[in-house]
Amino acid sequence: KLNILDLRYNKIGDQGALCVGEALREHMALRVLNLSSNEISAAAADHFYQFFQNKNKLVQFDLKGNAECDATAMEAYFQIRNNKKTIELDLRSNQIGDKGAKYIADALQNNTTLMQLDLRSNNIEDKGVEDLFDALKNNKTLKKLRLTGNRDGRFIALETAVCIRSQKNFKQLLLSSNRIGNNGVRYLTEALRHNSIISTIDLSGNQIDDKGLHYLTDFLKNNTSVHILKLNINSITNMGATYIAEMLNGNKTITVLELNSNKIQDKGIENLADVIIKNKTLKTLSLTKNPSVLAVALEKFVDLQQNKTITGLELCNCNIGEEGMKYIADALNYNKALIEINLEGNQIGNTGAQYLADVLEHYPTLVRLNLEDNGIDGQGAQYLANALETILVLKELNLNKNIIGEQGAKYLADALTTSKTLIRLDLADNRIGKEGALYLAKALEHNQTNDCLWLDFYRMEDNLIELLSSVLQRNETIKHISIITNKIGDRGAQVLASLIKDSKMLISLDLRSNLIGDQGAGYLADALMNNTTLTKLKLRGNEIGPSGTKYLIDAQQNRTTPIQLELNGTLKLQCPWGHRLELWNSSMRKEMSEKKFKRRRASVKIECDICSKNSYLSWYCPCSMKGFDICEECAKRND
Repeated sequence: KLNILDLRYNKIGDQGALCVGEALREHMALRVLNLSSNEISAAAADHFYQFFQNKNKLVQFDLKGNAECDATAMEAYFQIRNNKKTIELDLRSNQIGDKGAKYIADALQNNTTLMQLDLRSNNIEDKGVEDLFDALKNNKTLKKLRLTGNRDGRFIALETAVCIRSQKNFKQLLLSSNRIGNNGVRYLTEALRHNSIISTIDLSGNQIDDKGLHYLTDFLKNNTSVHILKLNINSITNMGATYIAEMLNGNKTITVLELNSNKIQDKGIENLADVIIKNKTLKTLSLTKNPSVLAVALEKFVDLQQNKTITGLELCNCNIGEEGMKYIADALNYNKALIEINLEGNQIGNTGAQYLADVLEHYPTLVRLNLEDNGIDGQGAQYLANALETILVLKELNLNKNIIGEQGAKYLADALTTSKTLIRLDLADNRIGKEGALYLAKALEHNQTNDCLWLDFYRMEDNLIELLSSVLQRNETIKHISIITNKIGDRGAQVLASLIKDSKMLISLDLRSNLIGDQGAGYLADALMNNTTLTKLKLRGNEIGPSGTKYLIDAQQNRTTPIQLELNGTLKLQCPWGHRLELWNSSMRKEMSEKKFKRRRASVKIECDICSKNSYLSWYCPCSMKGFDICEECAKRND
């Protein structure tokens, strides 16, 4: 029986090779065939490959020196298939490509002895990796596969899949930033189905979209070992979020879920929320840098639901809207320990205010609530006013920069008359008008707990300031008053001066940008001489000249108790064209610019012309197309 046939260096060519192959087809005993350096083409070599596919026991097949052939891969095929003693095979740096990978994959189909295979740096791409994956689905022998240095990013996934199958103690799958793609996830999840102890999966930064995610969520639906799942920096969209939501419906073990920097929009977040709100297992959720304003609200929901020791909620300028407010309100049903809530700049509107008011009606611990700049009008103010009647500990409520109007002011004034705890109510920039201010003034006659009064930007002028002053004279609790940009003039300053003179409680008074001149400064200076409690008086941006400034400085130096005066720069707060600046807040400036130049809200940016920082308060002159702004800090420095 023919066992060995050596025909090397004979230049038999393709025709000779085919004749040899045909002649040897039935020689089942042939173990070694050497056809090296015979000018055999790849096509002829493929025919040989077909000849010896079936019953032949060929162990060594040498095609070296035939330039066009996939010699290394073919040799490896027969060695893997027929040599039962081969347990390790090193084929690195042979450029076998996808075709060679197919030969190796075919040999692995029924192999039960090979334990280690090195295919590094072989120019294997998508097709080759896929063939190897198909071959290894049912292979339980191979323990180590090395594929680094090939072109396809999925090689690391297939390497890892082999490790998962072979290592019984494989607990953490950490493959972030490897570009494994959707098929890489498929390889891994196929292997993970044979693993019952995996606890952590991190596939962040791997170019995974909804299709790849679906492979993973299908696996996780019934998994009971994975606790941590990280999928940051991928391409997951609303559909992927739906897959995750469906998975969380059945999965009761995942405690940490990270989906930062994906492409999930509002609808996807809403689908997640429907499930997460009922999920009692998830303890940490990360959704930052997704194109949804609801993401941060859902994060906070999980945080508040799980962490009962949190005493403060800070969620500013996130535009979570009414739907996001619903998530926060739902969370407050689980967490009853919050002392402070800051929701400034979230545009929750009336519906959001209602969600919040409903849950706060009997909330036991809340002391400070900031709802500044949230698009709340009179209806929303009514919801909050109703809640104020039953909240037993709230001391501070900030509704600055909303649109509650006169009616909203009335609702809050009614609540203020009955509140036993509220000491600070900020309603600046709310379009409450003179009627609204009147309601609040009368409420202060009955409320002996409120110690702060903010009535900035109301344009009250001197007629209403007189009524307000008379009311404040009967109120013995107000310690801080701010009446910025109300055009009260010298007459208003005179009225307030009488209040200062008799007050035993007033600590600070802010009268910036109020058209107060030297005469008004004189009234205030006289009042300071008879007052011992006021420690801060702000008068920047008025029309006080040298004589008025002297009155005030003399009073400061001669009074028995110290006082801080803000007078610096009053004569020089001018735009480049010499116009006096007026103190505005940024929301008023933005609204005015939109109306004047008919721009969309998002396109109007208000910032200091000197330092370029956004500022809540700015000194403004509308004398050019862009206006002129200088923030308070720059106003101080540029005296």
